[in-house]
Amino acid sequence: MPSTSDTPVSRKRRLQRERVERHRQRRFDGGRLDLGIIDQTCLHCGTRFWLCEKDRNSSLSSPRFAMCCAGGKVRLAPVLDPPPYLLDLYTSSCSEAISFRKNIRAYNGILACTSFGANIDESFQGQGVSNFKIHGQIYHRVGSLMPDEGQKPVFAQLYIYDTDHENSNRLRVMRDLNAEMLQNLQNMLDTSNSYIQNFRQVRDLLQNDADSAEISMRIFCDHSNDARRYNAPAASDVAAIMVGDGYEVEPSNRDIVLNLCDGTLQRISELHPSYDPLQYVLLFPNGDDGWHLDIPLADNTRINTQRDTVTPMQFYSYRLQIRPGNCLQRAGRLYQQYVVDQYSKIEQHRLNYLRFNQSSLRLDLYKGIADAIHADDRDADDRDAGDIGQNIGRRIILPSTFIGGPRQMYQLYQDAMAIVSHFGKPDLFVTFTCNP
Repeated sequence: MPSTSDTPVSRKRRLQRERVERHRQRRFDGGRLDLGIIDQTCLHCGTRFWLCEKDRNSSLSSPRFAMCCAGGKVRLAPVLDPPPYLLDLYTSSCSEAISFRKNIRAYNGILACTSFGANIDESFQGQGVSNFKIHGQIYHRVGSLMPDEGQKPVFAQLYIYDTDHENSNRLRVMRDLNAEMLQNLQNMLDTSNSYIQNFRQVRDLLQNDADSAEISMRIFCDHSNDARRYNAPAASDVAAIMVGDGYEVEPSNRDIVLNLCDGTLQRISELHPSYDPLQYVLLFPNGDDGWHLDIPLADNTRINTQRDTVTPMQFYSYRLQIRPGNCLQRAGRLYQQYVVDQYSKIEQHRLNYLRFNQSSLRLDLYKGIADAIHADDRDADDRDAGDIGQNIGRRIILPSTFIGGPRQMYQLYQDAMAIVSHFGKPDLFVTFTCNP
């Protein structure tokens, strides 16, 4: 029993000691690992953590956390609260909300403004925990504002063409969805989503002038407002509708320009702030920007770093954390798709850096020659003498800092062999497999 004479300071210290002791005595109980209560908070951004997730250089009595905002270097506005109808679908236990969360990827897919392209591996799909696995690269595409003659409208075109039958056109693709719920979601996006409001403006212009062929939409890449703002973007902030064959301001080479009807598909760049909100309309119903090149680090940290902007890894490490009011984790299977999509974006960003900075990475080429010769020697029995060393310096180099690359894997092998040479041959060779 705690002493009745506990002062606030002594009580705080006692509770802290008890929590530290529970952490030290943490053990497996009945096959489960008990991490205790998620009661720790980052002082900089408010992310909630378990005590065992602390920075290794901090103490148990004064834990610090860095995986969320890099110790205060990253400051982003929170994802805006979803409209009340969507929030209720995320949090309610009624049958309608449960059905929505079960089919959330389907609802998002037919309401999205862009297509989602990937080689999806469904070999692990079964009766167990849901998973989302891909092979290769992910890409988002968008077509012209209107479908070609004889073609049915898809994705963003559904917000412009034949909107009197918009709901039935969507249900033609996904017949098993709830028509009333789909209509409610559609009405919600009309009110809250700045991108969809621009598509509706195109619809209104065409209804007033059906013969107009000189309408286009320009989706901005460079937003003038601060990326850390706390209000929803207005329709005029994210895109502009052009009538005629000229532009008041010439589009940037990073802007997305959608013509009325040209039959072409454009790939949305991973560098564009609309990459996320155009695809994940049920995660970002207010049109919150995704990562882009111009997000600054916190003002007081720029002088201490060579880089003054936020990387995609820093951005999504911040966005995916558990904070009060963050509904991303409630999106279930759509959240799984979103996480895989952003990991693919991070990997693509790293690969692009290596690809376009080969001249500054030539030292890795020289260091890698020994590895290449070693690989050639290893396969020398299967090669002609003239083939040995032919691949040296011809391909893009992945240095050992690229996780999962051949050089990194070979470096791990060399580390293992160094341990053997120092301590002798191992007695056991233990492997384990972690399935999703």
